[in-house]
Amino acid sequence: MNRREQADVVVVGARVAGSPAAIELARRGRRVVVLDSSTFPSDTLSTHVVFPALTAELAALGALEPLLATGTPKQPKVLINHGGIDVHWDYTPVDGYDFGMCPRRTTLDGVLVGVAREAGAEIREATKVTGLEWTAGRVSGVHYKDREGNTGTIGCKLVIGADGRRSTVASLVGSAVPYRRDENGRGLVFMYVDDPYPAESEERSHLFQWRVGDTLGMYFPTCDNGAVVLFMPPREQVNWFGQDLVHWNERLEAYPMLKERIAGGAPRTKLRKASDPFSYFRKSSGPGWALVGDAGHFKDPVIAQGIRDGVHYGRKLGQAAAAALDDPRWLDRALFDWELARDRECVISYHFALRLSKTHSISPVELEIWKASEHDPERARRLGDAFGRTLSPEKFLNYPDLITWTARGFLDRRQSNRDVLGDVTRELSTKARLYRDLARIQRGKRLLPRNWEAWGGTKPIPPEKLTADHVAPRQPQRSDLARDEGELARASANGVHPAPTLEQAS
Repeated sequence: MNRREQADVVVVGARVAGSPAAIELARRGRRVVVLDSSTFPSDTLSTHVVFPALTAELAALGALEPLLATGTPKQPKVLINHGGIDVHWDYTPVDGYDFGMCPRRTTLDGVLVGVAREAGAEIREATKVTGLEWTAGRVSGVHYKDREGNTGTIGCKLVIGADGRRSTVASLVGSAVPYRRDENGRGLVFMYVDDPYPAESEERSHLFQWRVGDTLGMYFPTCDNGAVVLFMPPREQVNWFGQDLVHWNERLEAYPMLKERIAGGAPRTKLRKASDPFSYFRKSSGPGWALVGDAGHFKDPVIAQGIRDGVHYGRKLGQAAAAALDDPRWLDRALFDWELARDRECVISYHFALRLSKTHSISPVELEIWKASEHDPERARRLGDAFGRTLSPEKFLNYPDLITWTARGFLDRRQSNRDVLGDVTRELSTKARLYRDLARIQRGKRLLPRNWEAWGGTKPIPPEKLTADHVAPRQPQRSDLARDEGELARASANGVHPAPTLEQAS
């Protein structure tokens, strides 16, 4: 049976980007249908960390209290050790919230889906998008198939793709290949463990990070008296880690403070890993469609901003679209303005993440940054706010301080002048690229392409000049659908729909 129905907006993907968009639209009286191939609760790869700015966003959505009720601990404090230097910080409050959290995605996504339902959005789980409907060059509907094999079409004024790195919507509108792509140096390897400390203990109020050589080791207390243990090594080393835990345990010996914090906590899961979390920008809006969360933009997980950007820009997209849905030209302008606003902020943290994604032992200028923050609580807090996005990283990495840290690096006889000069050269080069990007956005244009394959290997068309004539809508291939349907069938047989790849994460 091929059923046909009508909605104002169809959101594809119900996790941390899709549910907030649906909540804002539904609260403004719009009929919203959310389709997701998963069933909830279900897991997905994530760096988990929530900073105070996101805590405030969750409170505004009405999701904070339900999340805290699950036993997710408040975490107002951070301890980071780089180069043997301990830096402690707490956060500048955002709307009165001075704590972060580290919920498991099974918990967080489930809470957001519940809030979206309460707001009036219709959530359809285990439902796969199979194509888009086009009318006069605009997306005008979605074709789908549910778990029982029923098919249908939902006509709509807007389709929002919030379906992750391997976004079906991005493929169907011709935007799957990023026009800006940068390779990240780090991969992810993590597992969940039992936390040996009681739920209300001081130890569970901290996030921890240690750096040894070129690898970051982290400990994040999470819900259900558990924790995430995470290594971020050079990406080429990710495959060294096997389920026999031989290399995991060898690596753990180099992190005595991390090993002490684990304190024999038993593993709850197998290792999970990802070796190619490249960063990108995709064209994220067009006639009748938009991409939000990882579907449109992704930064290195080292700065843990994927959840924040999914929620924040999902909310902003819902707010912008709700008022403009009844006028196609106004809607397209609102979507493009939303995209540029996202890029204007995200390009700063994008370059910040690329700095931190470089895998090497701590460099001379980095060492001076940590030394300057060790005994200066206000500077340490500013560093934390730069990670939490309540302070621009560029305001923390300002020229006067960089000059001071560089001079101290030259005066430290233990450091090589060549290494200090290398630090300065890389930083100036990064700032030049960033300011060029910001100037282009300020002129109302998308970022310059850095991936010619996105335009067929020929001279790239500026993203703002792309039209439906340049990118023909692509239907999913039979092999894609067979693979996805097979995964859905296996998951349904097990009673849960897992999402084990980074490409599906937000």
